[in-house]
Amino acid sequence: MERRLFERRELLFVLAAALAAVIWLLISRSGPGGTRAVVERDGEIVLSRELGGLNEPETVEIAGANGVTLTVELSRDGARVKEADCPDGTCRRTGLITRAGESAVCLPGRVVVRLEGPKTDRSLDAETY
Repeated sequence: MERRLFERRELLFVLAAALAAVIWLLISRSGPGGTRAVVERDGEIVLSRELGGLNEPETVEIAGANGVTLTVELSRDGARVKEADCPDGTCRRTGLITRAGESAVCLPGRVVVRLEGPKTDRSLDAETY
Protein backbone atom coordinates (compact mmCIF):
# COMPACT_ATOMS: atom_id res chain seq x y z
CA MET A 1 0.00 0.00 0.00
CA GLU A 2 1.41 3.34 -1.09
CA ARG A 3 1.07 6.33 1.27
CA ARG A 4 0.84 9.74 -0.38
CA LEU A 5 2.01 12.96 1.19
CA PHE A 6 -1.39 14.58 0.60
CA GLU A 7 -4.79 13.18 -0.08
CA ARG A 8 -6.59 14.67 -3.06
CA ARG A 9 -8.85 16.88 -0.87
CA GLU A 10 -5.91 18.08 1.20
CA LEU A 11 -3.94 18.96 -1.93
CA LEU A 12 -6.88 20.97 -3.32
CA PHE A 13 -7.16 22.83 0.01
CA VAL A 14 -3.43 23.64 0.06
CA LEU A 15 -3.51 24.86 -3.55
CA ALA A 16 -6.61 27.02 -2.89
CA ALA A 17 -4.96 28.56 0.19
CA ALA A 18 -1.76 29.27 -1.75
CA LEU A 19 -3.74 30.86 -4.59
CA ALA A 20 -5.68 33.04 -2.14
CA ALA A 21 -2.41 34.15 -0.50
CA VAL A 22 -0.91 35.09 -3.88
CA ILE A 23 -4.02 37.05 -4.87
CA TRP A 24 -4.07 38.89 -1.54
CA LEU A 25 -0.38 39.72 -1.88
CA LEU A 26 -0.86 41.11 -5.40
CA ILE A 27 -3.83 43.23 -4.32
CA SER A 28 -2.13 44.59 -1.21
CA ARG A 29 1.08 45.41 -3.08
CA SER A 30 -0.60 47.07 -6.05
CA GLY A 31 -0.06 50.74 -6.83
CA PRO A 32 -1.54 53.60 -4.91
CA GLY A 33 -5.04 53.47 -6.37
CA GLY A 34 -7.24 55.94 -4.50
CA THR A 35 -4.14 57.51 -3.01
CA ARG A 36 -3.61 61.24 -2.75
CA ALA A 37 -0.17 62.88 -2.65
CA VAL A 38 0.02 65.81 -0.24
CA VAL A 39 2.93 68.25 -0.05
CA GLU A 40 3.21 70.43 3.04
CA ARG A 41 5.54 73.34 3.77
CA ASP A 42 5.75 74.45 7.41
CA GLY A 43 2.61 72.39 8.13
CA GLU A 44 0.57 74.12 5.42
CA ILE A 45 -0.67 72.13 2.42
CA VAL A 46 0.78 73.60 -0.78
CA LEU A 47 -0.17 70.76 -3.15
CA SER A 48 -2.68 67.92 -3.13
CA ARG A 49 -3.08 65.59 -6.11
CA GLU A 50 -4.98 62.35 -6.73
CA LEU A 51 -2.38 59.93 -8.13
CA GLY A 52 -4.86 57.64 -9.85
CA GLY A 53 -5.99 60.53 -12.06
CA LEU A 54 -2.53 61.19 -13.51
CA ASN A 55 -2.03 59.99 -17.09
CA GLU A 56 1.67 60.83 -17.13
CA PRO A 57 4.23 61.81 -14.49
CA GLU A 58 3.94 65.37 -13.20
CA THR A 59 6.91 67.35 -11.90
CA VAL A 60 6.37 70.22 -9.44
CA GLU A 61 8.91 72.60 -7.91
CA ILE A 62 8.37 73.45 -4.25
CA ALA A 63 10.14 76.37 -2.56
CA GLY A 64 10.90 75.31 0.99
CA ALA A 65 12.26 77.20 3.98
CA ASN A 66 15.90 78.34 4.21
CA GLY A 67 16.15 78.79 0.42
CA VAL A 68 15.76 75.05 -0.25
CA THR A 69 14.03 74.07 -3.50
CA LEU A 70 12.64 70.59 -4.12
CA THR A 71 11.49 68.98 -7.34
CA VAL A 72 8.70 66.51 -6.56
CA GLU A 73 7.64 63.93 -9.14
CA LEU A 74 4.11 62.53 -8.97
CA SER A 75 2.93 59.53 -11.00
CA ARG A 76 0.38 56.75 -10.89
CA ASP A 77 3.07 54.62 -9.21
CA GLY A 78 3.67 57.04 -6.31
CA ALA A 79 5.59 60.17 -5.40
CA ARG A 80 9.25 61.00 -4.85
CA VAL A 81 11.59 63.91 -4.32
CA LYS A 82 13.47 63.88 -7.60
CA GLU A 83 15.86 66.73 -6.78
CA ALA A 84 16.59 68.88 -3.75
CA ASP A 85 19.33 71.36 -3.00
CA CYS A 86 19.27 70.69 0.74
CA PRO A 87 22.59 69.80 2.42
CA ASP A 88 21.75 66.24 3.56
CA GLY A 89 19.60 64.88 0.68
CA THR A 90 17.68 62.47 2.90
CA CYS A 91 14.43 63.31 1.12
CA ARG A 92 15.93 62.20 -2.23
CA ARG A 93 17.27 58.97 -0.78
CA THR A 94 13.81 58.03 0.50
CA GLY A 95 12.95 57.10 -3.08
CA LEU A 96 9.49 56.35 -4.44
CA ILE A 97 6.75 56.23 -1.83
CA THR A 98 3.82 54.09 -2.95
CA ARG A 99 1.55 53.39 0.02
CA ALA A 100 -0.79 55.53 2.05
CA GLY A 101 0.97 56.55 5.24
CA GLU A 102 4.46 56.75 3.73
CA SER A 103 6.32 60.05 3.55
CA ALA A 104 9.52 61.75 2.41
CA VAL A 105 10.71 64.59 4.65
CA CYS A 106 13.11 67.45 3.95
CA LEU A 107 13.97 68.86 7.37
CA PRO A 108 16.11 71.80 6.19
CA GLY A 109 13.36 72.91 3.79
CA ARG A 110 10.55 71.98 6.22
CA VAL A 111 8.74 70.13 3.42
CA VAL A 112 6.83 66.85 3.78
CA VAL A 113 5.64 64.73 0.86
CA ARG A 114 3.15 62.13 2.07
CA LEU A 115 0.54 59.79 0.69
CA GLU A 116 -2.99 59.61 2.05
CA GLY A 117 -5.63 57.10 1.18
CA PRO A 118 -8.09 54.56 2.38
CA LYS A 119 -5.36 52.65 4.24
CA THR A 120 -4.26 55.66 6.28
CA ASP A 121 -5.42 55.36 9.88
CA ARG A 122 -4.70 58.52 11.84
CA SER A 123 -5.22 56.68 15.16
CA LEU A 124 -2.00 54.67 14.67
CA ASP A 125 1.35 55.92 15.86
CA ALA A 126 3.30 53.71 13.45
CA GLU A 127 2.76 51.12 10.75
CA THR A 128 4.99 48.13 10.04
CA TYR A 129 5.12 46.23 6.75
